Amino acid sequence: MATGQAAISHDTLNALPLSPRVRYLRRMLISAGTLSAIDVELNDFELKATAFIAGLPDKHAAILKQYFTWEILRKLRQRATTQPVTASTANSRYSELRKIAGLLAWLDDHGLSLSTLNQAALDRFFAEHDYQSVHRTFLNWAVRHHLTGPVAVPGRKPPRPDASVPDEVIWSKIDLLLEDRSIPLPSRIIGLFILVFAQRLCDCVRLRRTDVVDDKGEVSIAFGKTPVVLPASITSLLRQHLDESRAERPFAGGGSEWLFAGAMPQHHTSEANVALHLSSRGIRVREVRRARIDQLVQQVPASVVADVVGINIATALKHAANTNATWGTYPELRATTTEE
Repeated sequence: MATGQAAISHDTLNALPLSPRVRYLRRMLISAGTLSAIDVELNDFELKATAFIAGLPDKHAAILKQYFTWEILRKLRQRATTQPVTASTANSRYSELRKIAGLLAWLDDHGLSLSTLNQAALDRFFAEHDYQSVHRTFLNWAVRHHLTGPVAVPGRKPPRPDASVPDEVIWSKIDLLLEDRSIPLPSRIIGLFILVFAQRLCDCVRLRRTDVVDDKGEVSIAFGKTPVVLPASITSLLRQHLDESRAERPFAGGGSEWLFAGAMPQHHTSEANVALHLSSRGIRVREVRRARIDQLVQQVPASVVADVVGINIATALKHAANTNATWGTYPELRATTTEE
């Protein structure tokens, strides 16, 4: 591209084998304004999925391409109009394609196809394999599009409830993140946001510098509708992180707008890396977040938790019901008006 032998375009990069180097170069060119901005994760997922489908037997590829185009890719593109596709989402959807391909291969091995699939064979498949919701979604789609007979697809099994994490364990992990300097500073801060304020990991990595407000020594972040003033211990770590990130040499096009910048130009830090740092210290993100919400609804009304943490009120009420919180029995306080 530098010598003019190839066009400076996304198509030129798309023709290369997918690799971290190509992905880095693409983000660098976007950051510099040389290439137009695109959703890189979505673009790479489409290339990877297309190559995978092309390597399948023709009859399987035709079915999977139809499902991929109209069910997976269409929904991801709609989602990308409001927020970028994350690496974890792309990896999850790619895993779905592989699982569906495995189902089609199983049918082949048993002398069957979607068109000849019967209830006995379907029941046998689910008896031999761990239940996967992707199989249910795909098979229901196949039934709707008359690619298979009117088989009854097993319903979703209720998830096993997560074990609650005791309060003392959560606070011991908070102390660990405040003190352990062997953990990368961004992961320590994100872990504290999860443990103290019950935030989702995917939301934490997408925080922007503009989400942080420093007003007369008080630092606040609006996770939900109401800004939360950070405790002094977390404020100290966050200021240290901001000072260190300002000292870094910016990429072409200026410094990153993300609060937790990643290795790729103009991209936030990876969810997977943060989760790995936290899990190595025994912090399982989803488990501790749910436990923290359970704690919060015991202390304040569910409506307040929803407003401050940034979760749906129905979710907060569900946690309150599961933990027998009594705030819901309190009468609503209403302002009274005095007639003049």
